[in-house]
Amino acid sequence: NGYKSEGDAKRNKSSKDRERKSRSKKDKTEKQHRQRTKSEEPRNRRNKHYESNESEGEKKKRTKDKRKTSFQDNNDEYQQQQQQQQEKEKRRAERRSKSAPARYARNNKRDKRTSSPSNKNSKDNGDLPKEFFCPLTKRLMKDPVRDAEGNAYEREAIERWLRVQSSSPITNGYMSLEMLRPDSKLKKAIYKATGKPRSKSTTRGKSRAPTHELVSGRVLIDSYLREISSKSKLSVSLDGMGICAFSYRRITFVIEVPITPHAGFMVYSSFDGEADKYKLSEKMDAWNKWLSNIGRHSRVSHVRAGQKTVFTLRGNEGDMAQCDVFQKTLEYFVEMSLKLHNLLHPKEAKVVENVRLTRAPVPVA
Repeated sequence: NGYKSEGDAKRNKSSKDRERKSRSKKDKTEKQHRQRTKSEEPRNRRNKHYESNESEGEKKKRTKDKRKTSFQDNNDEYQQQQQQQQEKEKRRAERRSKSAPARYARNNKRDKRTSSPSNKNSKDNGDLPKEFFCPLTKRLMKDPVRDAEGNAYEREAIERWLRVQSSSPITNGYMSLEMLRPDSKLKKAIYKATGKPRSKSTTRGKSRAPTHELVSGRVLIDSYLREISSKSKLSVSLDGMGICAFSYRRITFVIEVPITPHAGFMVYSSFDGEADKYKLSEKMDAWNKWLSNIGRHSRVSHVRAGQKTVFTLRGNEGDMAQCDVFQKTLEYFVEMSLKLHNLLHPKEAKVVENVRLTRAPVPVA
């Protein structure tokens, strides 16, 4: 037979049988399809004959009815979609009207409506200086108020601003209602230039200027740091979190002031290296005694954090009464930090004498 073995011959027979079966199945399916098409042809002919016998008027009526039904369905769907969109827009408008920026814009519109027309005898607004105009409302101020940075605002406008924001609209720095103070000189200057009568502000009796005791420690220390930086090469001021940093003789110092009143302040400096615990504790005790003998209420301490020694000064509220006292306590802490650095790193000793944060020395208070 030409085959190498009987197994090859059997395999060839089985493959031929499979081909025959598949051919027979294909033939059967083709016959069935032909029979179906033959049976459907007379039906299609009958339908075409029926449609040809219909009058043209009946055809037009049928098409009109179909169009009417389809239009009505589409119109109902369109109306439902419009109603849903209108309801969504109403909900969005209600949410926007309740938001804080919308309230602020509403109050601004009321002010524009209720604002009295300018006097004919007064000078034109173009001739007046820019200091007389509020940066928020862009109008002449009736009851001017100044912040810690020296910027002037209309009282009602800045109070509305601070209900929504906690930052200055000009410098974007931290700002609160406690930092505002009335500016009587600017008010008198505006009155002389325009001849307008004094305003009877509704919020004037309620929100009076805070006294020196109610001003938070963060505001006081920020003003002290700005004053120190104006007299020296340092540029130090607290950020929105009440933290700032400066370097002195290649040692970084971090000042932290909490926003809560009567909390004082903290100053940190960190050093690498280890030292004997007993020596450090003796140093801390000696420095604390020296501070108490001088009349300072602040105290120093140290903590081991990993491979670093953190040296801290817990400033008392008594050392924040004046700028000179605060500056002198800072200078004492810087001097102690330099001594601690020399104790931890005797090979890299630094000069401890003549520690001054400003060009001119501060008198010992």
